[in-house]
Amino acid sequence: MAQCALRGYVSAAMGTAPSWEITLFRRPPGARRPRVAGRVVFEAPDVACARKAARRHLEERQSGEDKWSLGVLKPLTPSAPGTHRYRVVYAVWEAVDDFFERRDVHEFEVWAADAQDARRLSHADIQDVPGYQPAWRVRHVVRVPDTA
Repeated sequence: MAQCALRGYVSAAMGTAPSWEITLFRRPPGARRPRVAGRVVFEAPDVACARKAARRHLEERQSGEDKWSLGVLKPLTPSAPGTHRYRVVYAVWEAVDDFFERRDVHEFEVWAADAQDARRLSHADIQDVPGYQPAWRVRHVVRVPDTA
């Protein structure tokens, strides 16, 4: 198992530890949904250590309250240990005569720990695409094979 301490960790490919970002959510009293309370950027050698660090950041802010939660862990360093590349395809349903037809409208790749994280990370990225329409939906998420 990888050590989670950053001392002495140097990646041959990157030269430093990979960077990660986590969003912290807090549900205010009387609110139905949690609100973004902050984002934390930190370094960790792999995804398992990044998750531990994210939980530590959350515990530091909780101060006895249980209305705090973590968002998706976002790798800021491409090909960070424990992450994989995923292809996310967006499609739109269009009315044609008396039925609907699906048409793929956009495809891009994201680095994530798993397919669910890739789907969630893609929702923020897709809104920056020129011509984005709120009706676009994720058609599928597939892991891109590693090329050796």
